[in-house]
Amino acid sequence: MSRQLANWIDSYVELMVNTEPAELFDTWTGYSVIAAALRRKVSLQLGRLVYFPNIYVVFVAEPGVARKTQAIKYGVNFLNTIPDIIMSADSATKEAMTDDIEKSAKEDLLLNGDVIRHSSLNIISKEFESFLGQKKENTKMLTALTDLFDCPDEWTSRTKHSGSNKIIRPWVNLLSATTPDSLASSLPASAIGGGLTSRILFVWADKKKKSVAIPSMTEQEVKLKEKLEIDLYQISRISGEYAMSADCMKRWIAWYDAFDEDESGQRICTDKSFSGWYSRKPTYIIKVAILNAAAESDNLVIHWRHIESSITAITTVEKLMGNAFKAIGKSDITSEIDTVMNIVKMYKIISEKRLMSIIWRDVAGKFEQVIDTCIRTGKVKKYFTNPANKSELGVHYEWIGE
Repeated sequence: MSRQLANWIDSYVELMVNTEPAELFDTWTGYSVIAAALRRKVSLQLGRLVYFPNIYVVFVAEPGVARKTQAIKYGVNFLNTIPDIIMSADSATKEAMTDDIEKSAKEDLLLNGDVIRHSSLNIISKEFESFLGQKKENTKMLTALTDLFDCPDEWTSRTKHSGSNKIIRPWVNLLSATTPDSLASSLPASAIGGGLTSRILFVWADKKKKSVAIPSMTEQEVKLKEKLEIDLYQISRISGEYAMSADCMKRWIAWYDAFDEDESGQRICTDKSFSGWYSRKPTYIIKVAILNAAAESDNLVIHWRHIESSITAITTVEKLMGNAFKAIGKSDITSEIDTVMNIVKMYKIISEKRLMSIIWRDVAGKFEQVIDTCIRTGKVKKYFTNPANKSELGVHYEWIGE
């Protein structure tokens, strides 16, 4: 059966043009939806390594500014059209998640006639911190999600009362949303840079696409939505093993040999918190390339254009993902420091009186510690008169750059 559309993701983004969520959220919702439809029925083997199309995507934005929850809702509406896609509860304990994975087990007939048993679960959570739980209590959940990312052939989970659960061929796909402050409340500073965070694509946006008071659909958009639903169902029927074309294999080897995860010059995101993430960048490129191939056709072949599109999509995320961790740190004033730095940077020069009038609710009782830390970074300088206008007396702060 031929497809209705040339590319599912491109068409999904087109359908979302007259909605408010940031376009980057639309794009990665599209990728997550395709991953959810494919489940563990497809894979790509490169030598001893096997890649599956599950991805962990977390939208990060300040409250209300980029419509991250709306973006997820629109994607879930498409997933609801396919009854055998299993989704978890919005919030859960590690034990509850384990039960959900176990209950998702089913057998599927592959195109080659083989029968495969898999346990494919999609975690859709509008509040990432609610799903993970508070950082003092969520170690087991963080560890479990870390283990499940690589889709082991079997996974054993021990529980307090029922011994252990052995799950055959688990597969977990994650789409969630959070704010920088909420992320800080659910992830300990020690977890940043490795473990689960090195397996997550943190997609940042700082504004909505446009203002749309009534996001109704035109007749043309209704028809496009119908075609997307038809094609998504067809994508959900794909099964089997992908293979790279000969040209793609040759180019991938060349790209991989040139890639150095430890070379800072090759890192678009210079935040050291993402050092662990860069070791998994090639894995993500392969995973997203599978999704790009599935977005186009049912053919189980990955061409170089799918790799290129994957690199482009991930590069766009890289440029902004450092913003995700700006509220996370060992200090309990990390968020306040970030706020003050941004205000001074915006004003260029600001009096202490003016600064305090803006932030007094946030820094009551700890202003001296916050401003001293800002000054010690070398990015903010303190004066006792306005350096731009000597007649203005009093303490002033100037942004002097990186």
